[in-house]
Amino acid sequence: MAQNLFSLSQQAAAAGSDANRPAVSFRAGKCQYSSSTGTVTPIAQKGLIQVVQTPDQLTHFQWKNRTSGAVEDDLILFPDDATFQKVDSPAGRVYLLRFSSSDRRLFFWMQEPKDDQDKEHEKKVNHALNRPGQPMDQDAAQ
Repeated sequence: MAQNLFSLSQQAAAAGSDANRPAVSFRAGKCQYSSSTGTVTPIAQKGLIQVVQTPDQLTHFQWKNRTSGAVEDDLILFPDDATFQKVDSPAGRVYLLRFSSSDRRLFFWMQEPKDDQDKEHEKKVNHALNRPGQPMDQDAAQ
């Protein structure tokens, strides 16, 4: 009996960790935006963007400091609350998280060594934010 309870406990822990596995995750740093000049300046911290759907069905857009391992930004977003898109910037591969319900904007810069997956990361973030829990191939039908 004790072994069965222990086994069930391990299974529940494993299921919980799967539930918090990011739907998408890639290296990206934060940028500072100056509203007076309209310029975006990358901040030199090593970071990670991840979108996680928790067991309570909430979607979290997170920015994690790769040096400390701490999640510094954790935003709970609802479908159609935000879009993630590339913006033209002399600073390089810059992306904007734009909120539909406010003027809030967050800028990030890609830290992946190669740019060949940038469009795929953008597509996956938007899918995870706006169609949580649905397989990616359903986007093509909509």
